[in-house]
Amino acid sequence: MVRNYLKIAGRQLLKNKGFSVINIAGLAIGMASAILILLWIQNERSYDSFHEKKDRIYEVWNRVAFEGKLSCWNSVPAPAGPVLEKDLPEVERAVRAIGAGNLLFTFGEKKLMQSGMIVDSGFLQVFTFPMLAGNPVTALHEKHSVVLTEKAARAIFGQADPLGKTVRIDNSDHFTVTGIVQDPPLNSTISFDYLLPWSAQKKTGKADFGWNDNSTNTYLLLKENADPVAMGRKLKNLKQRYDGEAKALKWEFFAYPMERWYLYSSFTNGVEDGGGPIALIRLFGIIAGFILLIACINFMNMSTARSEKRAKEVGIRKVSGARKGSLIFQFIGESIFTASLAGIGAVLVVLICLPAFNQLTGKSLVLDFTKAHTWRP
Repeated sequence: MVRNYLKIAGRQLLKNKGFSVINIAGLAIGMASAILILLWIQNERSYDSFHEKKDRIYEVWNRVAFEGKLSCWNSVPAPAGPVLEKDLPEVERAVRAIGAGNLLFTFGEKKLMQSGMIVDSGFLQVFTFPMLAGNPVTALHEKHSVVLTEKAARAIFGQADPLGKTVRIDNSDHFTVTGIVQDPPLNSTISFDYLLPWSAQKKTGKADFGWNDNSTNTYLLLKENADPVAMGRKLKNLKQRYDGEAKALKWEFFAYPMERWYLYSSFTNGVEDGGGPIALIRLFGIIAGFILLIACINFMNMSTARSEKRAKEVGIRKVSGARKGSLIFQFIGESIFTASLAGIGAVLVVLICLPAFNQLTGKSLVLDFTKAHTWRP
């Protein structure tokens, strides 16, 4: 019976070629538009999800009143890192990071500008940036060590093994390559070409200005089963204990979880205001829903408009003994068959348009049917 229904559906499509093309194409374009938007949303929501310890990683933020309004930002005094690790029993590791900017790397006759960071030695133990060569525990222990990404190592050394080789940075000191890490994914809020140890900050013009200088990103890795709420209460007044001026200003620290860094880190008067990428995600999610809804309504309207011309067919089937249930099943089956063709067409449209869409959005989106997240809403 199902085979017979498919034959009838195919004959109806071929019999009304113009109507069929318009109906299927309209639904396919609507589906394709929604798929492209949902791929972008999925990518935006995946930021930093690759870190194995993401549920235990927090960033230390400032919160203080200026001119009657609470201001928040994500850089704190450099001395706070070691103090947090010492004073808070819930903290397994505290690591600091500051941007070192573009520095000139020289190896032989080759000179290249690379962008990176100066970090504490535990950086590669807190964050999941897999090492292709070297030891993540010891790679940043030495004063003149440098860790390169795979892309930077290839640009500087070509196909040669970079481990143990020496490069001159900014025409001053020489640094030894002690590790190679995979390139940070595009959906990472932390991006770099190289990592230098914390002791290298003076060599690159970076200085520690004490508790009055709020220019250092500080990250916390909590111990397993640690209570972040209890840790937050202890963290709140830590700056006031070490800085007299901060006590007068009622300066506060708070820990901001990694899962909210990219999407939600927009604050007004000390609280999240719903701005930033999450606002765009919600907006485009609604747009995708409306596009798909309009395409479905258009599909139903056109199908309904054609139904009157099939009244004779329905009458003959009833006279021949067809039951109401079988007629309903037939027409629903035809709609599903047509929608399935539109779905196949939508996938083809997405595959054709994806390179241009990636160029427009600055992403590297792929439609990979072997991945579970492709099928997950």
